[in-house]
Amino acid sequence: MGAVLDATGLHAAGLTKRYGGITALQDVSLKLVPGEVHALLGANGAGKSTLVKILAGIIQPDEGTLELNREPIRLGSPQAAYRARIATVHQELSLFPGLTVAQNVLIGRETRDRIGWIREAASIDTARALLEQLDVQDIAPTAMVSDLSLAQQQLVEIAKAMLFDPLVLILDEPTSALGRSDVEHLLGVVRKLRGRGCAIVFISHRMDEITSIADQVTVLRNGRKVGEMSRATFNPAKALELMLGDTPRHLQRLKAPASPDLQPPLLDVRDLTVPGRLAGLSLEVRPGEVVGLAGLEGQGQKEALFALFGLFRRGLSGSVKVRGKPARATRPRQAIASAFALIPDDRKAMGGFVGLGVGRNISITVLDRLRSLGVISPGRERSLVAGLVERLRIKCASPAVPLGSLSGGNQQKVVAAKWLAHGADVYLFCDPTRGVDAGAREILYETIHSLAAEGRSILIYSTDMNEFAILCSRVLVFRGGHVSGSLVGAEITEENILGLSFHEAAHAA
Repeated sequence: MGAVLDATGLHAAGLTKRYGGITALQDVSLKLVPGEVHALLGANGAGKSTLVKILAGIIQPDEGTLELNREPIRLGSPQAAYRARIATVHQELSLFPGLTVAQNVLIGRETRDRIGWIREAASIDTARALLEQLDVQDIAPTAMVSDLSLAQQQLVEIAKAMLFDPLVLILDEPTSALGRSDVEHLLGVVRKLRGRGCAIVFISHRMDEITSIADQVTVLRNGRKVGEMSRATFNPAKALELMLGDTPRHLQRLKAPASPDLQPPLLDVRDLTVPGRLAGLSLEVRPGEVVGLAGLEGQGQKEALFALFGLFRRGLSGSVKVRGKPARATRPRQAIASAFALIPDDRKAMGGFVGLGVGRNISITVLDRLRSLGVISPGRERSLVAGLVERLRIKCASPAVPLGSLSGGNQQKVVAAKWLAHGADVYLFCDPTRGVDAGAREILYETIHSLAAEGRSILIYSTDMNEFAILCSRVLVFRGGHVSGSLVGAEITEENILGLSFHEAAHAA
């Protein structure tokens, strides 16, 4: 790494940003010190994204100043931020699936020969060096991004940011899509960068990560700075209280749904197989039962949900029945017809249409039901949308605003609302609270519990192992594409899940 920030670091003073009559950020000041990790905490919509966009040069503040190494700076564009060696890794991935890792890392900054041709070998060498700097051994620079897992793509995004040898590195929820081993790896990389004098902004909703990595913590609520704590004074319960304005109910352990009465299974899966991904999955889920698919990241849990929703066409085998009727699907349309609904982890690519209005994103699955004489009834659509916006407490200026303008938590609630509008017998939740704040998380928990109370069958995969104890009456632990064991009731703990993740079960699944 080259020159580092001097003792003053990057200072932001009195930053304010307005959008019409809405103040997204008001009089926020921040000091980023060399060799420190500064965590930002706040519910979705608290102003974190607005602050990050200002520091990244994506938007400009209406009021306030920035100083870098005691010199005033104006970040009028992302390019200006990069020139100042301020690099940002955004929560939503920006990679091109059809390009290789090396092409993505060096896009627009490739080494060229005298006549302008890209020197592919040099690009591959540079990408490999950046990945090695992050201690990433399992991603080849020549690999297609479309072949990488979400966790691997996140690491490629960070390698791309490291190309600028940043003085300030902003990590916007970098661990939200990562499993435990990948999280520990990433936190180790962050510690190395901190030790080399980099000032790091770290955004996460996981309190254990904040406790582990942060030297300073700033808490935002409704666009204002409401608290600041050092490593020595940081208290997770106090931080959540500051975030929400009162004691968060979701900290109180929700009673996991009791196992339903022994009645015929609503969902019956036998020997479901996806070659190389899922090996002979068999399970039963009864009405009103919430079953967790747990284990380390990448062990076949997501593939099980995706297979049930018809996202694997080749090599799929096995039997799937819903209410006793055949329901194995090779296309999502078939799965939906069999009363499946999928709430995916990648809401941007799979969950909704970011350029479409919130209302139409909610109603899109039921437009045929809203037609009268072939024309969609605006009144019926407004009534449907209004009811679900109220039920899930979706925060938006109006249902007409684009989905992409909402915070991550509110986008996820819109995706859930879409499937609540449609209705289903079997709900598949794939890491539904990834990148979601405490308030939105509580609402999603309540939604899952209410669906169970209505007699729906629910399968849920989460990278937050604590959620299984909160939500599930039974958990299947995956390892290497198959179920290594099961846990019920009080057995559902992080310790037991990890134990089954590394060792075969002493009892049958």
